Amino acid sequence: MVTTLRVRKQFNTCADICRTLGLANLIERALSIAQMKKEIHLKDTGTHYEIKLSVDVDLDEIAKLSYFDSFPLVYGQKTDTNKLPIEQTNPFNVVMEVEKRKRYLELKYQQRIKKIEIQEEIDPPNARTQNGAILITLRHESNHNALWLDTWNLKEHFGVFIAALLHGFSTSPDTASESVAEYFEQKTGVKLPSVASAVKIYFPSSVQGVSRIKADGNAFSSQKADWLDTWLIAGGIFQYALAERVKVSEKSFDWRLVVLDPQDITLNEYSIVLNQLRQYDPPSGSHGVAKFDAELSLKFTKELLNYYPVNSSPANTQKRRFVKKSVKDRVKGFKGIHFNSKGQVYGVKDIFSFGLPSWISPQTEAEKITYQKILDEHLWIINYLALDDGHAELLTVYRDFITTDNLKSFFRFTASYGDYITRSLADKEAKRPPQFSIQGLENMVKNSQKTQDWSISEITQNPGFLRIAQAINSATVYAGSIRDAEGKQKETGWERIYGLAQRLSSQSGSKKEFITELTAFLASYENENLRIDDKLQQEDKKRRIWVKKEDLDQLIALIDDKRFGCALVANLLIAYGYAKGWGKSAENTDKDPSNASLESLAS
Repeated sequence: MVTTLRVRKQFNTCADICRTLGLANLIERALSIAQMKKEIHLKDTGTHYEIKLSVDVDLDEIAKLSYFDSFPLVYGQKTDTNKLPIEQTNPFNVVMEVEKRKRYLELKYQQRIKKIEIQEEIDPPNARTQNGAILITLRHESNHNALWLDTWNLKEHFGVFIAALLHGFSTSPDTASESVAEYFEQKTGVKLPSVASAVKIYFPSSVQGVSRIKADGNAFSSQKADWLDTWLIAGGIFQYALAERVKVSEKSFDWRLVVLDPQDITLNEYSIVLNQLRQYDPPSGSHGVAKFDAELSLKFTKELLNYYPVNSSPANTQKRRFVKKSVKDRVKGFKGIHFNSKGQVYGVKDIFSFGLPSWISPQTEAEKITYQKILDEHLWIINYLALDDGHAELLTVYRDFITTDNLKSFFRFTASYGDYITRSLADKEAKRPPQFSIQGLENMVKNSQKTQDWSISEITQNPGFLRIAQAINSATVYAGSIRDAEGKQKETGWERIYGLAQRLSSQSGSKKEFITELTAFLASYENENLRIDDKLQQEDKKRRIWVKKEDLDQLIALIDDKRFGCALVANLLIAYGYAKGWGKSAENTDKDPSNASLESLAS
């Protein structure tokens, strides 16, 4: 009886994940055909990936199974199909599937962006379409099909082969290939293939199918690898990878292939979330690598929240303490390979990994909805930015934040993006850039905190901090000529300041220099208030908030607090100063904005 399989990490690339997924997919198919309970749990134990089965599996019963495809044949326009049993199988026609995908995505684009009503109903594309396309583009379909043929030739003993896999990975995970081959030969008298071509898509440490050592020498014989490992990796990549062409220059596109790294999740949930993303809302590669990675991290996290277990009873939360877990407790992130184009050939340019936002940690259904709205905010901002519009640096800095949880990267982004917002608002013809909300920032930064000694809300809920943040907002975002809720232009009656975010950010490393820069702004802000306040009051227009001495005292006290430091307080002040929500809350304050309540300012 077998209940647990263990797959050793031996390649230190996405090949380890694909090998595990290839095995898990095969076992799930086998259990389904054998009409056994088929829930499979994936878990990372450090040195191994663990595949836990929800039922004790009898190897003798599995050995009775007939042949089934673990992954299909793949062919394109130029694929040699003369030796392939196309008529007897259900092959994957890449050309046809790619056309379906293009048609589907174009219709979705027409509906979403151009607001055109589409009468035609169209089925979503196959989730594995781009995985077949990258095999064809990199000219690896022949290797893929050769691996398929090897198991086709074993079809008379296919059930025993599945049983051998269960036996080998449950009893000898560190020497699984040898154990599987020995078990299979003992039961059937037939030997399994021993070696296969180690092409770069399966083993990205190779270059054009040749090891790096050989590529630097005079010998160029093809690199070989263990057949069973290669076969499992091939199945994992085709069934579970996410591949896309990404723009790297004006007329140049590379291929980027990523695989989701499981931490503690069922294979069913893993498959559903991944397929939803690949079929209905895949990230776009038309705006560069940074935007592709950021969009993938955000979209996958948003989709994962639909299947995220939370406490459904608020009453229980009061009775006992729940451990707050992050989405990264279920999946760690993505590992992948970047293939760059060298004329008609693709080579391995980079092996990489990136994570998911760990500050997403809902405990209730209401919190799940809140986090999804926050992720929508981030997606609106990222979708607004484009490589062709000169936003490459902004996208790169944002990607560094969302894929690593590095608040310093986020603060670099908000400083640059804040000044970009003020420049865009000055152009009456330009579309208004989206902004982060105060609530979104609050949830994000407080959960990004690693220490338990204090809370970031001690800064962000401080009355002085909030009043100065709104003053920054009034002098930059909510200033000059603005658009109202109906899209009409109106004049606020005061001037907009440019470059403030960068000036404050550049001085944030020094308490003295930052306070000097901030007080210079506040002096200018107060002078402007003195100049325009009477006129605004007479015209019954909205007046700007007044910053008091107590507000500055409170902010300086936060900066002096050794728990926080100048850089954190300064960067939070910039982020909040350029967030949305201040204008609306201030509309509802007293006629004298110096008397505005803290609740209205922070709402």
